[in-house]
Formats: sequence, structure tokens, C-alpha cells
Amino acid sequence: MHHIGTQTIKTDRLILRRLTMDDLNDKYEWTGSSENSKFIMKEPHHNIAEAKSELQQEVDSYIHDDFYMWGIVYHGELIGYICGNEINEEIKSICIGYCIKKAYWNQNITTEATKAVIDYFFDIGFNRVFSYHNPLNPASGKVMLKSGMTFEGRIKGGSMLAGEICDCLQYSIVRSEWKKYHN
Repeated sequence: MHHIGTQTIKTDRLILRRLTMDDLNDKYEWTGSSENSKFIMKEPHHNIAEAKSELQQEVDSYIHDDFYMWGIVYHGELIGYICGNEINEEIKSICIGYCIKKAYWNQNITTEATKAVIDYFFDIGFNRVFSYHNPLNPASGKVMLKSGMTFEGRIKGGSMLAGEICDCLQYSIVRSEWKKYHN
């Protein structure tokens, strides 16, 4: 597996790019919001200093070639993030996670970003891309389906989302399925 880290990706409407410390106020808009963060964080950030600490860790992690974290920019505004984590080198798999500000929900923005990141991961050599969501967040499952993933099943007690052990619904796409769409 040859990792190349977080490189800029452009789509029809989006720029996916590395986060910088200049993104702090935008990041705090979603990490400080209980509605935006309820399925991705134990609890929202209580102040901008907590968001700053997390952002600094992310920015510092860009030195690692196996760190994948993009800010989602739409019409010049940072509106969320999309990342790849839970890497398994042996089977060449990676998990996608994402979050965008509520004002941008239901506009296919997350789907567009997810499709672009799936393409990126297969282009650099991954064989399987997967994602999962809390059953109380069906909109996230719709993003996964519209991005070309298929539903694999419910994993009982299979995740820690929002600080609690919960079931999760998992989706994936493998390289052979992805190639069918790109030939």
C-alpha cells in the first residue's frame, strides 16, 4: 500500500483540501453544535479552545502519509469535513466518515464529497471502502447508498458513536464494483 496522504480534490461544486488553523471558526460551527455533532462526537465542544486543540492535532497529523482528512469547501466556505480512518493494510480497506453544517444538509454535497474520496482511495490502491452510521441517522445511510456502497448489515454493539456503544449499519464498496462504474 502506497499512502500519499491528503491531497486536494476538486469536484463540480467542491474543493476538498487540508484543514488549516485559519479554519478554526468554521470548524467550531459544526463541532460546537449539538445537532451537527451528535452522531460523531461524545459531546459538542464547549468552547472554541476545545475546537482549536482538535484542529491543531489534525493539522499536525498531515505529516503522516496515512492521514486522510479533508475540509469540504462549497462556494468558498468551509462547511464540514470528510476523512478516511480505520485503515487495514492487510486487506487494503479504509473507513469514510463525514460531517457538514446543517444549513447544507439535503443538497447532495456530502454524497459528492464521498464519491470523490471513494475514487481517490481506489486510485491510490485501496481494495475496500466502507462506512457505517448510527441507525438513528438514516440520512447518512442514504449518502452511502448514493455514493455506490451497498448495505452489508447491522453490527450489534459494533460502534462507539457519540460516546455510547451502539449498533451500526455498515455499507461498503470494493474495487471490482467500483471499476464497473468507471469503465
